Amino acid sequence: MKKVTYLLLLFVLSVTNMSAQIDQASLQVAGKGTVKEIPKEVGFRIPLKIVDSSYMGCNDRMAYTLNKLQKDLKKKGIAEESIHTNNYSITENMVFDGGKRVQQGFKGSVNVMLAANYSPQLIHKVLESVSSYKLNYTINFSMSEDQLQRLTKIAMVRAVEDAKQKALILAEASNVQLGSILKISYGIDQYRPEPFLSERMMSSQTDELSQNELNLSPPMTSLFKTVLIIWEIK
Repeated sequence: MKKVTYLLLLFVLSVTNMSAQIDQASLQVAGKGTVKEIPKEVGFRIPLKIVDSSYMGCNDRMAYTLNKLQKDLKKKGIAEESIHTNNYSITENMVFDGGKRVQQGFKGSVNVMLAANYSPQLIHKVLESVSSYKLNYTINFSMSEDQLQRLTKIAMVRAVEDAKQKALILAEASNVQLGSILKISYGIDQYRPEPFLSERMMSSQTDELSQNELNLSPPMTSLFKTVLIIWEIK
């Protein structure tokens, strides 16, 4: 027990001494690196909703509509592995009638999810299917995993270079010299180090707008990283 207490005391003292040393003669700089690129991936969410007076009727109509939509997408050349479903459910359809909550049949819902590499041809094919069934949808654009890894490396290098340039300017203006690096921190929450990915979502309004009037191009997206570097100054 005494040995553990002694080791803890030594650790606290060493941390305290290091902090004091850094506070006394150090220069702390946050560097930011930003890189912009158009996302390579696009995702669709197409919700299907069915209301029927009977459970079996709701179930059968849901299965029929879902199967027909999936076949239509595949027929247009969209890969089967790009199409998924989630949140399949059938519940009691409860409504208010005369101030009372009563059941009026059953309500089924399921989301058809589609994720693939972006191309204008893909967008066109999905919108054709969505329009023919008069369905709503949401769409989002995101960076691929390979794209994120490549851009993250670039942003990190730029963040370090930015910190170096700032440190040199501050040191020259303060008439001091930079020494060795005392500490490098990456991923500190207050510096918002995680990438910011823009997402665009919209609903189809096939009765009011044609497909050509919807802006479905992927937006330029920014990814940024921040590092905190502490230099010894002389």
